[in-house]
This record gives sequence, structure tokens and C-alpha cells, in this order.
Amino acid sequence: MKTKKPTFQQANNEKRFTERAVGEKKYEKSAPKRPHFDNNSNKRSTSKPPFSKHTQNLAPQTSLINTTMEKPSGTGQVQVVVKRSTLAAKTEKKTGPLSPRAPEKIKKNRAEEMKVYGENACLALFAQRPESIVRVWTTVEMAHKVGDLFSYLASNKKVYHVVDHNELALVSGTEHHGGICMLVKKRRPFTLNGYLYIPRKENCVLVLDGVRNSHNVGGIIRTCAFYGVSAVVIDDVELLHSAMAMRVAEGGMEYIHPLEIDQTESALAKLRQAGYQIVHLSQNKQAKNVDKLVLNDKVAFVLSETSTETLVDKHDEVVNLSLANPLKHGLNVSVATGVLLAKWAMK
Repeated sequence: MKTKKPTFQQANNEKRFTERAVGEKKYEKSAPKRPHFDNNSNKRSTSKPPFSKHTQNLAPQTSLINTTMEKPSGTGQVQVVVKRSTLAAKTEKKTGPLSPRAPEKIKKNRAEEMKVYGENACLALFAQRPESIVRVWTTVEMAHKVGDLFSYLASNKKVYHVVDHNELALVSGTEHHGGICMLVKKRRPFTLNGYLYIPRKENCVLVLDGVRNSHNVGGIIRTCAFYGVSAVVIDDVELLHSAMAMRVAEGGMEYIHPLEIDQTESALAKLRQAGYQIVHLSQNKQAKNVDKLVLNDKVAFVLSETSTETLVDKHDEVVNLSLANPLKHGLNVSVATGVLLAKWAMK
């Protein structure tokens, strides 16, 4: 016996609404045309999405894909079975490729930026060129000592972080960070030709030949700043951009002008032509004692971790710092720098 469908009685001029019975096709909506419909019947697919309430608690389904690959030797084929999760394949997050300019930008930033750590080195940099600071990390203890630095960073919308000792060690790459680390823009070096273009009546420069140890470089720069020597000739300016060298220099790196050259021989020739007296160090007992050395108004001291006798010209001075030295080796190059610059300061 058929049951009568319930109806809603309304006014005579209004439409009559009949409750839709489940399963009656005449009340089904027509399927819109979308790409995932069956091409043959143009009807909505009855398969449920992988994350519907019916399947979200089920384990991912796996499928085995058989394929063959040629052996490297070309003697035959090898059957390969690949286990693949169909659910993971459907839900895999897709991300677009990086911008073609992104690697170039990262490479450029790495070439133009460097990290500086150590309290004296960072505070000297802040005093001399604060505009070069990109980002700062400090410990809580150091944050209380650098209020002026934080005020500058906040007013200029630069990023700073207050972190613990261990995180700062990871950022700086060393345990000897002194409670502060900065990411800064590198200074652009001068050229020796441009430096010599400005006439000077009295001047002292250092020529570093083959000095590669960061501690030695930092010690030399610190000594130069102490005695007021502002020019260092070097064939690899990146040595002056070493974070370790800057820490050892204790802020002295901000008070010297790095003069970039290609070869030490050509640099010495230019200095001789500009009227500089060239002074080399030697362990030879026949060399002139440093006490008998008379310095001119313009001097260039050549310093190296090895011997510089191959660079000596007949007009150059070769001196020995101590005739009583019983050791097979001389002083450390940074210590020898202090002896020579003390001689220059007392001229």
C-alpha cells in the first residue's frame, strides 16, 4: 500500500512544496560539468575523497608498482618493485619552485655580509659605522650593557634578539662570543693606487705577505690601531673580514684602511716609486740591528709568517730584531709588528 506524501498547505496563490523522497531520481540535481566527472556518463563520481569522514581514520592504502630497469652493464633487465602509498600521494603538499633570483640574492648577501662577535669589536663597529649593522644577538647580561645599541636598532627598525649562551654559541660559531654577535655589511677595501694618489709627508704602512693565521692578523691590526698606523696592504682582503681576526683585534679593525693588491712584488715597487723606505725582517746575524736602523718619513714594514728575503731590493733595509736570540725562530709576526711600530713611534 502506497503511503501518502505529507504536504504543506499554503495560500491559494502560493506554490506547493513537496518533501523530497530519498531515492527518487526526479528530485536529484543535475551534475555540473567538472573535470573529475566520468567522461562516459557525465555523472558525478561516487568515490569518496581521501579525507572524508568515512576514510580519515583508515590507514593509508599502499600499491605495488612493478617495473624493469636495464642493468648498468647492459646484460639484461632487473625487476624493481616500488611500494607507494596512494593516500600519501594524494595528500602530498605541493610547493612552488623558488624564485630564480633567490639563489643569487643569497649568494650576494653571503659575499657582502659577515658576522662579528666580541664586546670590544662589536661596540667599536657600532661607534664607527652603525649603518652597516643588519642584525644583532646578545645575551641577557650583555643586553643590560648595550642600551644605546638597542635604542639605535629599535629607532632604525633593525632586528635584534636576546638569547641564551648556548644559542649565541650556535649563531656565532664559537664559545668565545663575549655575549654579543652582529651580522654586518663588509667594508669595501681601498686600492693601493688610490691611497698613494694622496700625497703624504709622513706615513707608515704595513705590507702583509703570506700572513694567513687569523690570530696573527688580528694581533697585527690591534697593534696598528694602538700606534695610529691606519693602512695595511694585503693580497687577500677576506683575511681582514674574518670574525676571529676582528675579535682578536678588539675593535682595531675599524681604525685601519685595508689596501687590496694583487701581488706583493708589484705593491712594493709602487711604494718605492712613491718614496717609501722598505724594511724587511731577517734572522741573519749579519743583518743590521734594529737599534741602528734610521727610519725615513715614509716607511713600509714588510711582515710575513715566513722569510721575505726573495722580495728584498738593493735599496731596501734588512734588520734583525735581536742578535742575542738563541732560538731557531724569531718572534711571532704580531709581536714583531709591535717592536717595529714602537721604533716608528719613537722616531
